[in-house]
Amino acid sequence: MGREQARQLMTRLLGTDNPVAVFPFEFGWAAQETLSPQQRAQGRQLGQGVFIIDQTGVVTAHPSLPPPLIMKRYAAARREGRITGRQVWPAPDPAD
Repeated sequence: MGREQARQLMTRLLGTDNPVAVFPFEFGWAAQETLSPQQRAQGRQLGQGVFIIDQTGVVTAHPSLPPPLIMKRYAAARREGRITGRQVWPAPDPAD
């Protein structure tokens, strides 16, 4: 998946008209919605999470921390064979 495909996927999943910033790293992409100054003034950045689009295609949600920190933590977990975060796409099977 390329940068633009990752951006389009996250724009669709977030249902936003705002731009989505996409940051490449060794296991895929980190993505975060870019809020307007008005949205920031309304406090929408509080609790705004970061999403990881894994190279496998799985998208996970992560806490409101700087994207480089999320990417570092995610990469460390992947090196150990784990995927961290809450899976948001594809929708997880509720039977699991």
